Amino acid sequence: MNSNLLHVLEIVNSILSYGLTVVFVILYYVSIKKCFWKGNISKVKLFFMTFISNPVFLYLISFLSVALVISSLNLREKLNMDLVVYRGYVSLFCTLFYILLIFLISDLIGKKLQTQNRILVSFVTMMYSVILSLMMKNDISSSENAPDYSIFVDIAGFLALYLAAFLVYRFFIYSLSKLTDKKLEINSRLFTVPLTVFTLYYNIFSVVTMELVNTLECTLIFLYSIIIVYLFIWAFSVIIKNINATNEAIEAKDLAAAAAIMEARIEADLSIAKEIQTSALPNEFPSEPEFELFASMNAAKEVGGDFYDFYMLNDDTLGFLIADVSGKSIPGAMFMMTSKTVIKSLAENDNSPAEVFTMANEKLCEGNDAEMFVTAWLGYLDVNSGLVRVANAGHNPPVLIRNGKAEYVVLKPGLMLAGMDGVRYKEQTVQLEKGDMLFLYTDGVTEAMNVNEEQYGEDRLKEILSFGDKYSGEFQKDEIVKSVCKTVGDDIALFTEGAEQSDDITMLCIRYIGG
Repeated sequence: MNSNLLHVLEIVNSILSYGLTVVFVILYYVSIKKCFWKGNISKVKLFFMTFISNPVFLYLISFLSVALVISSLNLREKLNMDLVVYRGYVSLFCTLFYILLIFLISDLIGKKLQTQNRILVSFVTMMYSVILSLMMKNDISSSENAPDYSIFVDIAGFLALYLAAFLVYRFFIYSLSKLTDKKLEINSRLFTVPLTVFTLYYNIFSVVTMELVNTLECTLIFLYSIIIVYLFIWAFSVIIKNINATNEAIEAKDLAAAAAIMEARIEADLSIAKEIQTSALPNEFPSEPEFELFASMNAAKEVGGDFYDFYMLNDDTLGFLIADVSGKSIPGAMFMMTSKTVIKSLAENDNSPAEVFTMANEKLCEGNDAEMFVTAWLGYLDVNSGLVRVANAGHNPPVLIRNGKAEYVVLKPGLMLAGMDGVRYKEQTVQLEKGDMLFLYTDGVTEAMNVNEEQYGEDRLKEILSFGDKYSGEFQKDEIVKSVCKTVGDDIALFTEGAEQSDDITMLCIRYIGG
């Protein structure tokens, strides 16, 4: 080979060699900064720590330390070792010490960086150490037995290492930086074991390869260098896929955990809302000489839109109400609370049932952006005469039970509350006799469905309430109205057995004993 050409190629080879070292150090610093610098440490301190943990620095320390120890002990002369075997042992101990330094120093740096993923510092260091080991062993032309054209192999090898360094930084550091942003714990074996084994293998095997270079074909050496580099890149691509898979699994787990927490919070909120709603409904029922009353509300969800109420408006008048809000769950419960408060306030201000509904309708129409509405039935019972003054806002007709026979009380219904402003409601009357019972309910009773999607219906309700003389002679017993509600509830449960409750079931029963 022409000496001038060889001289130029050697200069190019040296430039590539030193240039790769510079690029390598810069990439290592940028990688550490990109993955682990989150603003809690100064750049000067970060640069100092990355310099200490830099594989070039660690490799030089390990190589010099092992070389000095072995040389001072004269092991080659004492053990009469062959040169290849001697270099193999030097490379082995150098590599082991080098890997030990990587783990110790990088773990210490990881603690100083205060990152949860300290093992990643070890990994980034190990990743670049593989490129470093390739660079250290690539200079085949330095061998005394190397062929003249081995300089081409050196240059091609360095170019391949530049490409490897670029690809590793471009594709791998990006994934690591995303991973560390999420502060996820990572299985360290995924990163350190393959690289440790590969570094150990290449440092030992490359020594033997260089010693045998004069007996190997240059083409094989070139292919060997290229294959090793791209096996290295392939290994990292596999790890990247594992990182992504692990990341997705952790994200899915985090999402599931977040969903479980959110569901638990919602359940807790609904439980509180249910307690608030339950406490808002009166649960102590009057048993006066003139009447007795009982009511129940069984919500289809945690909270419902049905409600009932009763209150003594004066010494002689009992007001009682049953209503059904169009919405369910939290919105229905909120509108239910508003409706109940408005109606009770108007009733206690000495307004007639018709006036209560007329004014309540105006108030509930205001700001009703959700376009919810309420069906309601309000009655004022004169405990002396048994006359009930009634206002009906689109609600189901009640059932009058007289002498053990049930009949629906069909009154002209008005428009539901909050349906349209400007509506005026009319007052109607129902006359109760001694022993009569008035049973009020919401559509959750008659529209309860069984597994065959058949409704409970008005006929079955009328039939179950026509109990004949079952309660005759027991007019002074306080549990009659409660027994009537329980009988209807048990019959609904029997009818819908196996089917999910689709609507709130609310009942109110009042028995007029007489003045």
